[in-house]
Amino acid sequence: MKMGTAVVSGLAVMLFLRYGLEPLGWLFYEASFALGIDALYWGYSIFRGAGYAFSLWSYQWLACALVGGLTALLLMRRA
Repeated sequence: MKMGTAVVSGLAVMLFLRYGLEPLGWLFYEASFALGIDALYWGYSIFRGAGYAFSLWSYQWLACALVGGLTALLLMRRA
């Protein structure tokens, strides 16, 4: 994988961890009612709770940056 693609993938992972956990939880919430599948509500509970707990953590930006950087490095190494 090219370096640019790996960096963009790392940034996507970083931004998902920071901003995407709660919206994904709400997507599970809406899907559980729209599709009538009660098991999807567990996905809502997990992602919503994880997003909330992660937002309270004072080292969230550092953790996001480390996971995003690690993702980019692993993708570059794999190529």
